Parts: sequence; structure tokens; C-alpha cells
Amino acid sequence: MHLAERAYALVVLTAVLIIAGVWATDPALTGLWRVPAALLLIGLIVEGLLARRSAIRAEVETGERALLGREQPAEFAFTNESPRDIRLEYAVAVPPGFEAPVETRVISAPRGAVSRDAIPLLPVRLGVRRWPPVRARVLGRFGLAWWSREFTPDRQIAVAPDTLRSPRRRLSGKSTGMRPRRTVGAGSELHQLRAYVKGDPLARIDWKATARAQRLVTREFSEDQHLDVLVALDAGRLSRVRAGALDRFGLYANVAARLAEVVTPNDDRIGMVVYSDRTLAECPPDRGLRAVMRMRRSLERLAVQSAESDPVAAAARIRSMLKHRALVVFLTDLDDAAVAEQLARAVRLLSPPHLVVVAGIQSEDISELARREARGWRDPWIALAAQEHEQRAAAQRALLRRLGAPVIAAREDLLEQAVFDEYEALRRSRAI
Repeated sequence: MHLAERAYALVVLTAVLIIAGVWATDPALTGLWRVPAALLLIGLIVEGLLARRSAIRAEVETGERALLGREQPAEFAFTNESPRDIRLEYAVAVPPGFEAPVETRVISAPRGAVSRDAIPLLPVRLGVRRWPPVRARVLGRFGLAWWSREFTPDRQIAVAPDTLRSPRRRLSGKSTGMRPRRTVGAGSELHQLRAYVKGDPLARIDWKATARAQRLVTREFSEDQHLDVLVALDAGRLSRVRAGALDRFGLYANVAARLAEVVTPNDDRIGMVVYSDRTLAECPPDRGLRAVMRMRRSLERLAVQSAESDPVAAAARIRSMLKHRALVVFLTDLDDAAVAEQLARAVRLLSPPHLVVVAGIQSEDISELARREARGWRDPWIALAAQEHEQRAAAQRALLRRLGAPVIAAREDLLEQAVFDEYEALRRSRAI
């Protein structure tokens, strides 16, 4: 319970009357202070009884699922079943893993009606979250005090990886995700007839078409190109570092889930391994919508671990999972020199036969510190430390490239597109 302005006015009036009674010579003024004091006490007692009987319910109206990093609207709905209008003040409370404006809000709830107050929610961590209690206070019937209340909304919300904002290709066709895609190759199905080009094998010349056209004609055959892609997500201690609105693991999860949407329309298989010091989750490569949903459900239940990452153990597990040559995409920290050697060993373990791509975030803050103009005596030392950090990271990336692993180091807002472009380039060049 907290006193309101009217109550403080009665307290001040009582104090003034007490002082006036002490200094006055008129005996009638001596006990006059008891009138406002009695009004205040009686009013607070009556207000307390009425406040306990006030029937107010609070609910949160929002979707049962939210997408990581995508703002979602929500509303606090207060149902007033009391016989009078109520003024209510509450503190915005959201589950862990959500960000919302932290402030105290005041609303008016008419009797027999529902008042709604909209707030924006930003999911920043994966998982299933239950809504915490909402602390509020209700202004009393006579406006003398605010009476504390606590509401427990019966709401649970699951945070899943985000989807492609503008899908390049809509998933359609069979539920398995299979769709015809033909490329020129050495298959057995005829793709087209074309004019002979010097260097074409003689076995591919179509002699009947040549006789009809009176010039050499070559047959081109089509083949299906089906690739296996496996994404390895680092959920170790350093993945808790902030990367824009999300932490790094949240960013990796979004990239993996969206990559699945890019891969499956090509009839490629995609799988996933999430690791820290041990394997936390694994999804063997599969095709179509089933592969996409399996990865998303696995990611919903995961969180960053406090242990150090062990990419070598993850590579050993990946090697046992894959039966054919595949593209393995490591989403991990490229700045930590402590795991540089382990990451190189993981690449050596997988390549060959697999092609390993290592992708991570290139911190703009470190680059800014390395090049910022010195203004204080500490700034040169900070710049030297940042430059040394950049040199170690560059040396680590160069080592991975020497081992034959393409390396993607990009800002958090460019990492996803860089991974997509690398996948498409490798697929076009048939490097996998």
C-alpha cells in the first residue's frame, strides 16, 4: 500500500492543526486535528476492504509462438468486473529472453469492460517461456492510497528461429520437398540437342539428327545434383556475446534455420549439429519440410552453455554421421585464439572427404578500437591490444584457408547473406 496525494494532503492538514492547537490559546483548536486524522484512518480501512473485493483479472494477448529477433506485438488485457471504474498502475513484466520497454504504465479500466495496453516484444533467446507475475497497484475508492496487487497471466510462449523475410523460392510440391531440377551433366536422360562444339566427345554425337540437319549435332544429357549440407552451431560460452539485437548463438540459429529454407527447394539434404564441450543436439541430413521442421524444433529447446567449445569432438561426431561427401558449415567464433588450433584440427579431421566452410562474426567494435584516434593516455594501449587481436584473428583465418576451408568473416547483419552466397557459389561450381 502506498499513500496517494489526497492522503498526503490530509496528513499535512493534520500536522498543521496539531501545531495550531499547540500554539493557540483557544481550547477548541486543541483536538481539531483528530477530524482529518480520523477521516484518513477510516477512509484507508474502507478502501482496503473494497480493494480486496475488487475483481480484476489480467491476461497477456499475443501469439503462442514468436520468431527470434523479430518484433512481436503484445497486449496486457485487464478485465474489470468491479461495480466501479478503476485506475490501475502496473510494471511491464516479460519472460526471460524477451526485451520490452521497462516502465510503469497507468491505465483506466471501466467497470464491466476490458482495457488493453499494447507493448512491443523482442524475442532475443530461444526456448519456451512462461509469463512472470505482473505487479500492479490499484487506486482506492476515495483516492487515498494505491493498493498492491499481483496478477499471474496464464500464458506460455515459445521462441523459434526466424524464417526468411522474403523467400527466394516458396516451398511447394511434395511434402518431402522434392522438386525436379536438371543440370547439364553426364546423366542418362536427354536434356537437349545442340550444335557440335570442338572438343565434344564423339560418343555424344546424334548421327540421325546430324543426317537430318546436314551438320554435326551433339546430345546433352541431364543429371540430378543432390547435395548433403550439415550446419554445426557453436553453443559454447563465447556464443553468449552480443551480436546486434541477439547473442551470437541466436544469430547462428537464425542463419541455420533460414539456410534450411534455401537448401531444401534444391532437393538437397540438410542436417545440423549443435555443440559446446559435448554434442547438444543432432539432426541427420534429410530433405524437404521434414528437415526444416526437425531443425527448428531442435533449436527451440537449446540455450548457450557455460562450457568451452570443443569443435574437434563435434567434427568426430559429424564424420560418423555423414556417409557421403558433404558441405559442412561451422558457425563459430573466429576471434578467439584459444580455440584456433582446435578449429584447425576439426577442419583437418573432416577435410577430405568433406568440404568445410567456417563462418563467424567479424567484430566492428574491435576494428573501431584499433583505428580510433587517441584522446587519452589509455587509448594507444587499447588500440595496440585491438590491433593484436585483429592480427591473431587474421592469422587464424589464413590458417583455415591454407587447409582448404573457405572462411566467411562478416558483420552480424551480413553474415547470413554471405553464407547463402557461398553455398550457391559452391553448388554452381560443383565443388561439393
